Amino acid sequence: MNAKATMRDVARKSGVSVATVSRVINFPGEVRQETVETVNAAMRVLNYRPNINGRRLKAAQSRSIGVLVPTLSNPVFADSVQGIEQEARAAGLTVLLTASNYSAEHEAEAVSTLLDNRVDGLILTVTNADDSPVVRMLTRENIPFVLLYNQPTNPDIAAVSVDNAQSAHDMTCHLLAAGHRNFAMVAGRFSSSDRSRQRYEGFARALAGAGIADAPLIEVGFEDTDLENVLGGILQGEKPVTALVCSNDILAIAAIGACRKLGLRVPDDVSVAGFDGIAVGGLIQPKLCSVVQPTHEMGRQALALLRGLITGEAKPRSLLLPHYLSEGESIGPSRLVTSCPL
Repeated sequence: MNAKATMRDVARKSGVSVATVSRVINFPGEVRQETVETVNAAMRVLNYRPNINGRRLKAAQSRSIGVLVPTLSNPVFADSVQGIEQEARAAGLTVLLTASNYSAEHEAEAVSTLLDNRVDGLILTVTNADDSPVVRMLTRENIPFVLLYNQPTNPDIAAVSVDNAQSAHDMTCHLLAAGHRNFAMVAGRFSSSDRSRQRYEGFARALAGAGIADAPLIEVGFEDTDLENVLGGILQGEKPVTALVCSNDILAIAAIGACRKLGLRVPDDVSVAGFDGIAVGGLIQPKLCSVVQPTHEMGRQALALLRGLITGEAKPRSLLLPHYLSEGESIGPSRLVTSCPL
């Protein structure tokens, strides 16, 4: 019997993945009963004792909080983490940081690891706030948490974000006002990001209001940066797209690069809009026009709200912070019309 067995030992003994062991521990109702019994038997043999963080929170605090973001490669998340850490340092808290790689399965494993490290609460961005096993588990176990960037429809879930749909609507209206009628959206996969889906909804709503119903949607992986092949057909066809709305700045910068490879000028031939307002967007040529989120302040607000939930001084609530459109150079008048359609 091994009193120091790890989750990986249990996975090896059970013949399943570490993520499956994590789900059995945290979400047993969502795993096949046969698998639950196999994993539980392995835990008994190995004398593995999972840390039930909800019980621990009733006893003492560790002065640490866990943070889960989709990726560390996108500066938008790094900026919000900086805001979290700034607020945490002032409060004497330690921040434990991890990433899910836009995977719901990895979210479960990462959250389990953070809870095993006895954090007092969590700030996290999940793939889908309205259908998240992690959110259900944290709620069920009464573990304090705040969603960051997600906009859950449940008002009883703590969250800090901008209005994803409305901000994308505003950017699309800005392009409509510049005379554009031929649109497409380049979006990160909806299955990996409810924010991407909400931004598409705002995009589509703006176009519907202008009587436009046939704008292509191109879903790509968040790691995809070579967009020449996927954009060539819509930018060079008989009815070429003149306005690309991208669900984040990284994709927008990749789209500008694809336009160059295709021999198209931005914004003379194609206007490109981003979302996030990351600093690098202001350093490229042309300077990226983007929906700017107050990412640093969002991190600070999330930590402040989490502290209130941990101490019991606050109740879960949803905060929507203001957004604005940056004055970039990647948007110009449509080359296909001479007057504004609005």
